[in-house]
Amino acid sequence: MKKVLLLGVAGVGMKRLAEIYVALGYSVYGIDVKENETTHYLKGLGVDINPKEFGVDPSIEKVVYSSAIPLDNPHILKAKELGIPVEKRGEALAELSKGYKSIVVAGTHGKTTTTSLIAEVVGKKFLSNAYIGGDHYKNSRFLEHAEYFVIESDESDKTFLLLTPEIGVVTNIDKDHLNAYDWSFDKLKDAFLEFMKNSGKLVVNRDDANAFEVSKLLDKKVYYYSLKDTSFDAHILDYSFEKDGTSFMAQVFGEKTPLIKVHTFGEQNLSNILATILVGRILGVNFSEIESALSNFTMPKRRLQYIGNVRGVTIFDDHADHPTEVEATLKAIRSHNPNASIIAVFQPHRYTRVFSLKEEIARPFYLADYVIVLPIYTAFENPIEGITNERVFDWIKTLNPNKNVFFASNFESVGTLVSRIAKAGDVVVTLGPGDVYLATEQIMLKLRGER
Repeated sequence: MKKVLLLGVAGVGMKRLAEIYVALGYSVYGIDVKENETTHYLKGLGVDINPKEFGVDPSIEKVVYSSAIPLDNPHILKAKELGIPVEKRGEALAELSKGYKSIVVAGTHGKTTTTSLIAEVVGKKFLSNAYIGGDHYKNSRFLEHAEYFVIESDESDKTFLLLTPEIGVVTNIDKDHLNAYDWSFDKLKDAFLEFMKNSGKLVVNRDDANAFEVSKLLDKKVYYYSLKDTSFDAHILDYSFEKDGTSFMAQVFGEKTPLIKVHTFGEQNLSNILATILVGRILGVNFSEIESALSNFTMPKRRLQYIGNVRGVTIFDDHADHPTEVEATLKAIRSHNPNASIIAVFQPHRYTRVFSLKEEIARPFYLADYVIVLPIYTAFENPIEGITNERVFDWIKTLNPNKNVFFASNFESVGTLVSRIAKAGDVVVTLGPGDVYLATEQIMLKLRGER
């Protein structure tokens, strides 16, 4: 039996690779510094997690590592010494995608939700697999004999350029992960241009100025979608934001969709849905199949995920930390809850990311009524001089002088603050890719008056 070693296996993307290798008949070993519900789940699949007295030997076919693993990791060094291939997560994914017709979603924001939506729609007509960078039920199986593979790509380490999509989708291009591009936005845009060239057919968000600008450099047909401009291949005819989702009608290639109700929120997700319908129609999925898929769609975990309602206070969780993503999330909540007070619980992510964003990190909180700032989630990074919890708090307070901004040192303090602030009809949202989702338990306990 083939053997593969996955380093940092508890990460979402690595977990999905482990599932795929197991489905393909590999003997999978996984190593991670933490054991949690993900590693317990993988053990249930047969993955050997943190095996005792384990050492890399020639029986291992390849070693795959996540971005959190340093290159001086002893297993990586031993594999290189033995001549065993060592691959980044995205490199391994590109290798696994060969042999399938791939639909690859690229972009700075909205990839996980868009990939989940497309996987849902494509699965209505074709046998297909998915690689989604978040927890979603479409990730739950992998069929070796499937026809299509719907993939969320990763531009943060340039591995999206290793993929050769039958259909490439670009949701947007923003200034993020510039450390991989010599801090040059032009180089990031050049990389997206290369991705577009690598795509057989190409679907681009016309409403994103950067994605549109780059796509205009191509000498080939591009399929565009837009919420605002009715002159492109797919556009929205009418929509309404409701308490429990969005109803809309669209027009694609001159044909009107039926009225569709989707349990998603905000303009950003409506744009993602439009991209999905366009991809579906390019592949010949009919409107009835698309409507059926979308009406049953559920968001991936941590993407404006509904957590619960206590004493009339609604709680959501979202992984957003980039200002554009935070702004989209808060706008979505506001558009569906125009009269509610919004309490945003924000956990800044990584010193390097805060250093890159600086004051910009504070910009979107004009949309909240209350902001509770947690300490920076370090993700094992070393501190950077001048990047402190106090500095982030000051940025948010200074740029939003009319908002109520608090600092909470831990999740219990967050729960106490929320229980004092929130009233029936208000909305609480936890924000950040770290472990801020754990605060929702404290928030609900305190709202119930427990502990």
